[in-house]
Amino acid sequence: MAFRTADSFDGGMSDKDRQFVEALARGLAVLESLSRAQKPLTNGDLAEMTGLAPSTVSRLTHTLVVMGYVRLSRSNRAYELTPKNLTLGYPVLAGMRLLEQARPHLEQLSRTTGETAALAIRDKLHITFVAVFEGSNLVAVRLATGGRLRIPVSAAGIALVAALPETERRMLSTRVRAEMTRTGQDPETFNSAVKDCLRDGVAIVRNMWNPGIGGVSVPIHSQGEYAALTIPVATGSISEQTMRTTLADALKGVAKLLGPALHTD
Repeated sequence: MAFRTADSFDGGMSDKDRQFVEALARGLAVLESLSRAQKPLTNGDLAEMTGLAPSTVSRLTHTLVVMGYVRLSRSNRAYELTPKNLTLGYPVLAGMRLLEQARPHLEQLSRTTGETAALAIRDKLHITFVAVFEGSNLVAVRLATGGRLRIPVSAAGIALVAALPETERRMLSTRVRAEMTRTGQDPETFNSAVKDCLRDGVAIVRNMWNPGIGGVSVPIHSQGEYAALTIPVATGSISEQTMRTTLADALKGVAKLLGPALHTD
């Protein structure tokens, strides 16, 4: 491909694949870039993020505007997603039985701890929060439903890797390490975190996504679905000891109600 889509493809695609519709892939690359941004993006921003030619991006954004998936922001200089995109995501969430089972437990967990509680699933080399209940503590970390983080910087990402059967875990870990190496990061931190989660049944991350933010997460496997229960924390207020004891125990308690806390080889 002539364009970059980060982790948009799981592999196996090539320029010689006659079944692969490149125009569709380009359009989806634009939508994925907009979904990851925290602000409207110009055609120039999108061209840089996807590696597509500016003229191609201009045609794609025009088409997406006409179809109602993208609109110009108030400044009329940048593009943002419209609520129409939710029609693509709601059927997916509605089909997740684990999500409906987890909601009341996550709400209670948030009330009990005062921290934000969330359920995350894997999206290629990222994790996506599919349910979020904000904590009442003044320093509780705020998350957004639909928000995404890269696997190696999130406790939920580490937990989701650890939850997989060994063969799948090795394959995914190889991809994560390759991406970390490509971007100049040390894969050893990821390796250690996964090993610790396999040993302890809980993933602990501090200051890897952003300074001052960490997370504690427990993996679960229920009814064929892999997910992670997670609590993000302000590391300046919540000690690692509290994460490993009070918060980890609370998460494990919920995990036992939903399914096995961790796959064992």
